Amino acid sequence: MTDASPDPLAEIRREIDRIDEAMHLLLMERGAVIDRLVSVKRTSETGSAFRPAREADMMRRLASRHQGRLPLATAEHLWRTIIATFTHVQAPFTLHVEQGADALAMHDLARFHVGFDVPLQGHGTASRVVAAVAGSTGDLGLVRLDPAPVAAWWETLGGDGPQVMARLPFFGANGHPASAPALVIARPLGEAGVREITVWAVSDDGEGGAIDGGETLATVVRNGRRSRLVAVAGGEAPVAGAVAVGGYASPLGART
Repeated sequence: MTDASPDPLAEIRREIDRIDEAMHLLLMERGAVIDRLVSVKRTSETGSAFRPAREADMMRRLASRHQGRLPLATAEHLWRTIIATFTHVQAPFTLHVEQGADALAMHDLARFHVGFDVPLQGHGTASRVVAAVAGSTGDLGLVRLDPAPVAAWWETLGGDGPQVMARLPFFGANGHPASAPALVIARPLGEAGVREITVWAVSDDGEGGAIDGGETLATVVRNGRRSRLVAVAGGEAPVAGAVAVGGYASPLGART
C-alpha cells in the first residue's frame, strides 16, 4: 500500500503562506529600522519627512525590476502606501487635497499614493490648499493640474513658502488606476527635493508664444496680463522675469 500522492494545490498554498509571512516579517523589520531612524534624525522636530528625490529613485528601481503577472500599478500602490505610512510614522502629516469638479478622482489619487493611515483634508480651491500647507509644519498639498484654472494659484509659491515638489502620476502609462494629473506642494525640503524639471511662474502681456523646450501646465489671463505655470527641464530660466516655484523628478513617460 503506497502513500497518497502530495496534493499540488496544498503545496502551492503553503508556498503562498510562506511568502506572505516573510513579507509581513520584513515589514515589521522595516518598522524597527524606522524607529531607529526617528531616534537619529528626530524628524518630528524638524518638519516634513517627505523625500521626493528618494521616492522617485525607488519608483524607477521598482519599474526596472518589475515583471510577471502582478500589474506594475499594483506594486506601485503597495510601495507608495508603505512609504507614506512610514513617513507619517516619522513625522505625522495631513495631505490637503483640492476637490472642485474632480473631487472623486483627486480623492482616488490621494489614497492611491498615501493609503488610509495618512489623514486627508479637502479644500475647494488650489489656493486654499497652498495656504493650508503654508500654515503647517510638514503637511503636503495635492493640487489638480487644470490647464485653465480660475485663478493663478501658483503666484504665491516659491521663496521660503510652499513649492512644487512632485508631479503625479509618476508612471504615465495609459490605464493607470489613479490618472488625475496633479502637483504635490510642500514647504522647502532642501536636499530632499529634486529639480530634474523646474517649475516657473511666467507673467507677460500675452504676446509671447510657447516656451521652447517647456510645457505649459496652466494659464490664466486677467486684466490684459497672462500668467503661466511652465515646466522646463534643467534649472535655467526660460524667459526673463520667470520665478522658480519648485520642481520635480521627471515622470516616466513624461513629455518634458
